[in-house]
Amino acid sequence: MSIRDELDEAQKTIARLEKQLAGVQAREENLLKIIGTLNSHIYRCQIGDDGEYYPLFSEGQIARKYKMQTHQVKGKNLKEVMGVRAYERLQPYYDEAFEGNAVEYSGFLYDKHFFSVKLVPAVRNSDGKVIEIVGITQDITSVHKSQLETRKMSDVLNRIIEHNPYSIQILDDKGYHVRSNAAFIDLFKTEPDEGWSILEDAQIEGGGLQQLLKRVLAGEVVQTPPIWYNAHLVDEKYPDNLVCIGSVIFPVFLSDGKLEYIVLMHEDITERVRAQEALQQSGERMKYLLSSNPAVIYTSEPFMPFKWTYISENVLILTGFDASDFLNHPSFWSEHLHPEDQLDTLYTLETVLEKGQNVMEYRFRCKDGSYIWIQDEAKVMYDGKGNPIELIGYWVDITKRKEADEELLQAKEKAEESDRLKSAFLANMSHEIRTPMNGIMGFADLLKDPQLTGDEKEEYVNIIRKSGHRLLGIINDLINISKIESGQMDVKHEMVNVREQMDYLFKFFSVETIEKGLDLKKSCPETKNPLLVMTDKEKLYAILTNLIKNSVKFTDQGTIEFGYHIKDDFIEFFVRDTGIGISEENQHTVLERFIQVDSGFSSGYEGAGLGLSISKAYVELLGGDIWLKSELGEGTTFYFTIPVMTEIPDA
Repeated sequence: MSIRDELDEAQKTIARLEKQLAGVQAREENLLKIIGTLNSHIYRCQIGDDGEYYPLFSEGQIARKYKMQTHQVKGKNLKEVMGVRAYERLQPYYDEAFEGNAVEYSGFLYDKHFFSVKLVPAVRNSDGKVIEIVGITQDITSVHKSQLETRKMSDVLNRIIEHNPYSIQILDDKGYHVRSNAAFIDLFKTEPDEGWSILEDAQIEGGGLQQLLKRVLAGEVVQTPPIWYNAHLVDEKYPDNLVCIGSVIFPVFLSDGKLEYIVLMHEDITERVRAQEALQQSGERMKYLLSSNPAVIYTSEPFMPFKWTYISENVLILTGFDASDFLNHPSFWSEHLHPEDQLDTLYTLETVLEKGQNVMEYRFRCKDGSYIWIQDEAKVMYDGKGNPIELIGYWVDITKRKEADEELLQAKEKAEESDRLKSAFLANMSHEIRTPMNGIMGFADLLKDPQLTGDEKEEYVNIIRKSGHRLLGIINDLINISKIESGQMDVKHEMVNVREQMDYLFKFFSVETIEKGLDLKKSCPETKNPLLVMTDKEKLYAILTNLIKNSVKFTDQGTIEFGYHIKDDFIEFFVRDTGIGISEENQHTVLERFIQVDSGFSSGYEGAGLGLSISKAYVELLGGDIWLKSELGEGTTFYFTIPVMTEIPDA
């Protein structure tokens, strides 16, 4: 082969290789595009000579969102890329992955989002040591919330079953006992035998039970006839006590229509049955018993429109209406139902023949116009042939129970919110304390350098002093808020010259406002005589100092004005600024404890956010009120009052 032929062959080979390389590059670009569309973070990491972990490749929507793409993380280690907090959580998992194990982490990392991080060893050196790993991170916040909600719902359902006053028994699709609640054991004293099944029992007994279960398996909610039960016959250790039990049976189907459970709810209706028997035996005696009972008893026709046939006279005590009002006007009861409860209550009542009985809760308007909550339980009475002949029921006033339930719910929500706010507050405090401490410790170490100039030393000492003052202020605020929370903050009354206080504050803040380029103004009534009031001098000074410092802190240009006016028996103080202002939605929480409001402009300002809540507590201790007016971006005015007193008040 000639040299020309060899050159031609070499050029062909080069052209073929260039084409293959272009194909590889195109596939890599396509792969990068695909990865970039994934709602995840795919990356490769290697261990450096310094023992730190360095990302080699980092792409995906999560990488784009948090600015961690390959070109953005080049030359950085993982701690620099992820941030200290996230890296501290994940470092043990990276350590284990580089030891040769596949690991997975699930937890919070960024923006209160819940992530899944999977790390897999990828490349080993000739010694078998892992030098590169591959990872994938996915945002599973919605899945995590769904799991929490599912677990919460399961817990709620379990509590509903266990603490239900009605006996509840759950059977599987074969009729075998699965679980029961405390009320079941209290009623029956024991659980069914392990080999007992209601479906097999129905086959043996036949008749009514078998027919009822057919209706249940067809999807009906079935009311069983009352049965008499004596636990003494099950075990002689129990007293010989015959009780009448009413039961409701209903099925639970899966979404595909498959039977999952059979549920039985039992109720001890012994007293009701015996009361009905007593009613039949002696009408007058029953009338007396019903009238003296705190529950209102009634009877009506079992069909629409359910005409009233009897209602006990104690309905007058409960509602203010006579029994004749209900008996003589067919629509009297329905017209006095609360409008929001009317449709559901009437619908439930119309289904009583299907169920045999029902329990309703609704609001009823009394004669004085007030509403009370009523629990209304009604049952259909049948003749010997099984035909419905009468509806008998009773009312119980459950207004106090409803109010107690609502108060309990509000108290629970308030307690949960308080715990959440305190947790957030403590987290913020740890940051606020660490910041000046880092300044003190860092610059204290720098002072050890013997080559520092005098100016540098003075600068470092000033920074340490400033950080120390800031730390001392935070600690003092924490001590004060702790005393306020525990009720140990005392008020020391003394005669205070208000005008002198205002003059001192003006001089005190003049230097700081001049340095910041702000116009400080004082507005006080012109009087020859001093304004003397009996109050706590230190707390009044602390309130005004906190409010003025707050205004100076959040005002970059314009005016800060403070002063007071005398209104009736109170002195009304004010502090007005032209600062960043407070948004309307945050104005009702800015004075609350454990809450630091972020107005949208205040993220760059130091402070623990305790000054305003301490001021509010001090104002209330002095017998006054505090409030504010503000507009975002326009400024804020704080107002507070203290009573004008010339003598120390009684304890």
